[in-house]
Amino acid sequence: MSTSHQDTDAHAAIAPSRGRLILRQIGPWSIAALVVFLLRDRVMALDVGRVIECVLAVSAGDWALAVLATGVSFWAIGRYDGVLHGIIGTGVCTRAARITGATGIALSQTLGFGVVTGSLVRWRLLPSLGAAGAAQLTILVTASFLAGWLVVTGLTLLILPSGEPVYQYAGIAAVVLCFGAMALSIWPPRLSFRGRALRLPSLRAMAVIVAFACLDTLAAAFGLYCLMPADVSYQVLLPAFLLAFGAGLISGTPGGVGPFEVTLLALLSQFDSEPLLAGIVAWRVVYYALPAALAGLVWLSGPIKQWRAYPKTVAPAKLNPADRHAIATTKRAEAALIYQGRKELLKSPCGNPAFVSARLGQSLIALGDPVGDCPDTALDALRVRAANSHTAPCVYKCSARTAARARRRGFTVIPVAQEALIDLADFTLDTPARSGLRRKLRKADKAGVTVRAGAPDAATMADLHRQWATRNKGERGFSMGTFDTDYIDQQAVFTAFVGDTPVAFATFHRGVSEYTLDLMRTGDDAPDGTMYALVTAGIAAARAAGCARLSLAAVPYEGEITDPRLSKLQTYARRTAPGAGLRQFKAAFAPRWEMLYVAASSPLALSVAGAEIIREILRPAA
Repeated sequence: MSTSHQDTDAHAAIAPSRGRLILRQIGPWSIAALVVFLLRDRVMALDVGRVIECVLAVSAGDWALAVLATGVSFWAIGRYDGVLHGIIGTGVCTRAARITGATGIALSQTLGFGVVTGSLVRWRLLPSLGAAGAAQLTILVTASFLAGWLVVTGLTLLILPSGEPVYQYAGIAAVVLCFGAMALSIWPPRLSFRGRALRLPSLRAMAVIVAFACLDTLAAAFGLYCLMPADVSYQVLLPAFLLAFGAGLISGTPGGVGPFEVTLLALLSQFDSEPLLAGIVAWRVVYYALPAALAGLVWLSGPIKQWRAYPKTVAPAKLNPADRHAIATTKRAEAALIYQGRKELLKSPCGNPAFVSARLGQSLIALGDPVGDCPDTALDALRVRAANSHTAPCVYKCSARTAARARRRGFTVIPVAQEALIDLADFTLDTPARSGLRRKLRKADKAGVTVRAGAPDAATMADLHRQWATRNKGERGFSMGTFDTDYIDQQAVFTAFVGDTPVAFATFHRGVSEYTLDLMRTGDDAPDGTMYALVTAGIAAARAAGCARLSLAAVPYEGEITDPRLSKLQTYARRTAPGAGLRQFKAAFAPRWEMLYVAASSPLALSVAGAEIIREILRPAA
């Protein structure tokens, strides 16, 4: 298998030195030794010969049922990887993801060094992930299973009768944590790690993960039950198994060996130890040795074939030159918003750019029109990507053409905004419709305002932004830019001066066929008409660059939405939207108004997506 230098470096990070691996195992094995020491009297009293006799006494039917239960458990285990690949947006075929996941867990749970072993297995079977991607996926799969196990264990301790109040308290705590995670999925906080946003999965994804964790653990417990003495009921075994399984996971020993056995024996102390231990030994053969042997064959066969490609998302930092060129040359200059906030490029299964997108809680939002020329392909990619990530697809601020294509696919479509467009070929100030604009420009000229291309120094820009933000109670984002000097460096910038003092600046997205107004920042001392002068300079620059039009961006839709399911969302949006002054400012340029739409897979999905978009606009991500 050939790898890049980057993958080699990442492999070094995944595979620590032998000394570090040994040190990592000191803690887990110390825990195991401590548990054995605390229960040494019971351990020393075990009759090894009787344990062997009990293992040999297991019937063929019980062995077969245990193998069948193991198969069901590993069927669910493979689904963890399928779900996580979909959430991350790797584009890996679901079937390949599931096989890789089951193989990785079968080997790592038996060999130990879970994250390292699992990462190496996933990297070998899916080289396209790279070493770092395989490690990320392994960590996420582990975390998702632990969360699912916690919920299943908590519910089990609450539902099944127990004489120990501590079990009830533990169950209540687990359920409370579950509801807390659900709340954080609906109202996500602003969290990041090493510059990367941290987000919990959607509620649908959480439900799927918990369902698979439930099937996985219940089947694993049933496999053990089949090999246990007849007097051990499944109802009694299940909570003990889940707690022992958790003890094994926390200990970090390969397969939880030691802590699992001792914990299970302690929780089932009313039964003879030898038959219990015999059942555990038999179960380890079925649930650990057999899957590991089969997984070893998969490992030896090498990389897994991709039966089908899926849409995937790519972070701005990982865009290739072709993707960047597509964004720079698309018809809508606002596609450059991908370089700000938590946005990614959605790509079709064949690798072509589809949409600038962002996941907001329960929704996958496509921003504006497709980056490519085919709305049908882009919408299909959005719908499949949303299904794989267990979110609802939504297109925000798209043109009538894209909205019509979405409506034909069963989307709910409503108008959301009106974009102010200036056709540069025939733009002139000498028209009655722009008399108000001429008055504003005269006021600016009389006050000594001059406009120059280029940005002022960073400190001056930051000060002008601070003054503007103080007057306007902060800035908004998501579908509009926020102040960031690196972001502004990619734009066309014009600065207004009074004498030699900068008093305002405006920025524009630059496209091959249009400029789009983005940031408008005026200082406290900017004379009346300053921003009109800046935008007029931008219009002249766009025409000189050969663009066909300039967009003054959009204002909220003023009409009424008759659908009662969506009218409340419109009312809320109006309360939070910019005032009428923004529309009045843009109207001074006598633009051509073009309707923009929002489309989602259902009225409910549209309401949820709309609320999430409004929240993101009001609380822009860094």
